[in-house]
Amino acid sequence: MEITALSLAILALLAVYSLSSKLDEVTEQLDRLRKEGGGSSGRETEELAERVGMNSRFLARLAAGEYLMPSHVREGHLWVDVSPEQAKVLVQDGIRVLDVRTPQETGSGIIPGAILIPVDDLPRRADELPRDHAPTLVYCAAGVRSAAACQYLTEQGYDSLVNLDGGFGCWNGEKVKPA
Repeated sequence: MEITALSLAILALLAVYSLSSKLDEVTEQLDRLRKEGGGSSGRETEELAERVGMNSRFLARLAAGEYLMPSHVREGHLWVDVSPEQAKVLVQDGIRVLDVRTPQETGSGIIPGAILIPVDDLPRRADELPRDHAPTLVYCAAGVRSAAACQYLTEQGYDSLVNLDGGFGCWNGEKVKPA
């Protein structure tokens, strides 16, 4: 048991070291681009700033003792994409559900119990979502806006987000009319 714990601790330290080294490299590159000013595109600087921010969030989660899945690091985001079948199990287990479609779209049906906040309204309505670290399934019509919503919510400090791959169009679970 002690050997397993020691092995996990060593792996965590190696991951932190690796991410820290990458963060240092990206930060240096970002500083260089900022100093050069007109020599680089604003988009390059923006992309580097996003990478620095994401690596910082990765390091913060590791430092807090949280687990990062390989897909988090590989895909560069802190949420997980799940299939409709996996989402169905999560809904049956009582996961919080967030529908980010428009009112016109939700009129045709929603996943039971979903909180309805259109993606365009998230910046001013995100505080309607509890910050209790409970897992939250996020969906839209096809999975693109919900991924953007997961990204936005992650940047605002929300975690344990799950994106429904394929969106409501692929949902084969129970549907209800919104109240």
